[in-house]
Amino acid sequence: MKLIVAVVRPIVIDRLVIAFEDLENFPGVTITDSEGFGQRVKTPDDAIAPLRPNKRLEIVCTDEMAEPIVEAIRQRASTGRKGDGIVMVLKLEESKLI
Repeated sequence: MKLIVAVVRPIVIDRLVIAFEDLENFPGVTITDSEGFGQRVKTPDDAIAPLRPNKRLEIVCTDEMAEPIVEAIRQRASTGRKGDGIVMVLKLEESKLI
């Protein structure tokens, strides 16, 4: 099993949800608000608002589903600008429904 964690711009969430709905056997997603920053060149705006709003996605899936999900995120979350986000794939030892 894999845990996919992605941090993306809020404006791409609708596109991602549509892409996930198109994936057969998509397991589901948890989306939360987050803030942060990555590598960047300092600007005057940084002193006023150093943290940028983001959305954090968490998806638990089978090993086979990980690559199609990651590709869907990379294709739909890209705006072509620096700071579009990051996708991390982690090995998950166990997951149980409550």
